[in-house]
Amino acid sequence: MELQEQAWTWEQMENFFYMSKEEKTDVVWECRISELGDPETLQTLLKLYGEGIKATTKDVTVMYLSGWFGYLCGAMHFLSSVDWMITSENIKLQLYKHQRGTMLISFVVHSKALVKEGEKVWVEEFYEQNMKPAFIQMQAMSTKNHLLHMWYQATHSLYWITDRMKHSRLPKHYVIQFEENVEMFKKVTPAFCMGVKTANHPYAKKLIFIDNPWDLNDPMPLKPSCCLAYQTEGGHLCYTCPKMKKSERLEKFNKVLQEHSTMS
Repeated sequence: MELQEQAWTWEQMENFFYMSKEEKTDVVWECRISELGDPETLQTLLKLYGEGIKATTKDVTVMYLSGWFGYLCGAMHFLSSVDWMITSENIKLQLYKHQRGTMLISFVVHSKALVKEGEKVWVEEFYEQNMKPAFIQMQAMSTKNHLLHMWYQATHSLYWITDRMKHSRLPKHYVIQFEENVEMFKKVTPAFCMGVKTANHPYAKKLIFIDNPWDLNDPMPLKPSCCLAYQTEGGHLCYTCPKMKKSERLEKFNKVLQEHSTMS
């Protein structure tokens, strides 16, 4: 069904969720989200994306992909909050090379594949049928990754989705609907639909905020789990990494402030 008169745009969908209705150029590889349950497909994704980000271990690739899938899940929550639905067969994951040579991911849909649907149960089914098997298999293919910590990468993605929404021109009621949709999912959907065998829902992880040297008026959250960026070639601990010592973070904080004062 063609979308008409919606107050959100596909440009915003790409900014919030890396979701587009346009095929990417320079596509290296693609699959449908419904195919991620196939071990061979998932292995190919891990191999190609791992090479693209120069991961030194498969664990790194798995954590990065977990974060990307958080944006995909966020898109499902958003569509559900505005009474639209799409099936995993109609979403393509495309690996493509950015102009700077970076390997990125786009979730490609065609607007005609969207269906009007007021019921929200399809989102839980999306997790159960697509994300749960993908996460469980990725965890099995890695060496040391904990499934809960993988989902914490998705939790972190959901935070940044909301942050981007609040700093955009998206009407406020859409932001509220999105937040309420995710909140309801946390309350009524058991964690086992995500493959996690804990009492606490992964999305209920309380975030710890720290000072932001790039914008002193906008604190930023520590990542709930380490994304292992330091295990990529030439990588290092992120400023928001939970593994970074407070003394190291303070040193980084002061360095960024000094750079900003020099540039201004």
